[in-house]
Amino acid sequence: MNPERIKALIDLMAESDLSELRLNEGDTQLQLLRDGQVPCVPAPPAAAPTVQAVSPATTGTFEASAALYGVLHLTPAPDQPAFVQVGDTVAQGQTLAVVEAMKMFHPLKAEHAGTVQAILAASGEEVAAGQPLFRLEGV
Repeated sequence: MNPERIKALIDLMAESDLSELRLNEGDTQLQLLRDGQVPCVPAPPAAAPTVQAVSPATTGTFEASAALYGVLHLTPAPDQPAFVQVGDTVAQGQTLAVVEAMKMFHPLKAEHAGTVQAILAASGEEVAAGQPLFRLEGV
């Protein structure tokens, strides 16, 4: 995709009330967002990254880990409160954070209900696949 085409799309978005614009051309993907917007990116069901939880049978403690490499975001937008805080009770499937990978935002969801005991990485930090991000105590 050439720079003039990208500039034209940015201008088009600026003149409209769109908050997000996504375009796929061949193997090129472009996503434009207004300031403060966190995209809602549906991922294919088979490839949807989720939190991987390991449950030691004797303790009821779960470690939620990153499913892919990227930048961790603990809030839905810079001016928004965190998805979860230490001490919060979370439901199975609740979003704990998002990981930004290749300009796409992937939600990290709890596989088990529990209480957040620790947040093991900072917002804006680069995280690796398999890296523990949260410690949950099962309920």
